[in-house]
Amino acid sequence: MIINVETYLRSNYEMVTKYVKLSKTLDYISKPLVVFEPVDQKKFPEIWENGEYLTKMKLFGIIPLGNQSVVIEKLKETNQNEFILRDNGYSSLINTWDHWILIRKTKNENIVKYIDRIEIKAGLLTIFIVIFASVFFRWRQFRWKMLIRSNYKAMY
Repeated sequence: MIINVETYLRSNYEMVTKYVKLSKTLDYISKPLVVFEPVDQKKFPEIWENGEYLTKMKLFGIIPLGNQSVVIEKLKETNQNEFILRDNGYSSLINTWDHWILIRKTKNENIVKYIDRIEIKAGLLTIFIVIFASVFFRWRQFRWKMLIRSNYKAMY
């Protein structure tokens, strides 16, 4: 099942693409709904690199949701009008968690279109995970707007 969650962010393209590459942005936009903790190292890399990162997920930082492999692929970084970051992840419960972040320039240089596109396959659990993902990605986009309103200082 595929879901798309879209919004417009009042920030310039360069700033949004800069911050989407930072692992601490994931921490900020996901909290407190979901907390990600790296399993294999003390922390995630400062800037996401292509590769696989095993993470523990906790609902509200307390309730274990299990481990999830985050599989980062940066795509189309050379396109001046669109940036794409892909997490082609999975877990023992979720066979496919194919999350694409698309950031597109608009006619207004201080507004970008931000899209979370997620394909989820989890057998009988798919519908429940899709419902959770719909809430989660709307939360993330709300947190993006909070971050931008703080002029990116809320993370520090």
